[in-house]
Amino acid sequence: MGEDYRKLLKTKDGISVLLRPLQVSDEEPLRKFLARIPDQERWFLREDSSETNATTEWIRNLDYSKVFPLVAVKVDDGDIIANIQMHRPLAECLRHIAHIRVMVDPEYRRQALGPNLLLAAVKLAMDIGIEKLAAEFVADIHESAIKAALKLDFFEQARLKDYVKGRDGKYYDLIIMVKTLQADWDNL
Repeated sequence: MGEDYRKLLKTKDGISVLLRPLQVSDEEPLRKFLARIPDQERWFLREDSSETNATTEWIRNLDYSKVFPLVAVKVDDGDIIANIQMHRPLAECLRHIAHIRVMVDPEYRRQALGPNLLLAAVKLAMDIGIEKLAAEFVADIHESAIKAALKLDFFEQARLKDYVKGRDGKYYDLIIMVKTLQADWDNL
């Protein structure tokens, strides 16, 4: 399912980055990456990335058929600076859909990493027969990610008013965006 995927790219600042699947040997770089994500952004994650045991268990039991994590690794030092995860539901009626989650190290934002990870996820999803990609964003928090998704032809499927609650007690709309994929690039 793409375990051999590799793509070299450069950020807008000229940093060489390798996009590749997360590996068990990435446990420490992943932990360092997650530690650089500000607390005010972690509240939206479905898993507690600050919990050491949860991260260790997840990475040591990688199952690419359930969750396919792709990381952006700096070529010069091996630091993980961004990731995207494609979550595949277990239910047979939902196996044609993958839910994606993107996270970029604050120091490397506005370097086109998010859009490049989204493009990689689109290609990988098409290669394994996924028909729709879905992503969740929080209004007023993930505005740059929403703009990037719109540029890649994701559309707003639903908006759940005041659905998520921030650590500050404020409620935010949850925006569900979807991209319908072509069965084959030749159909474009």
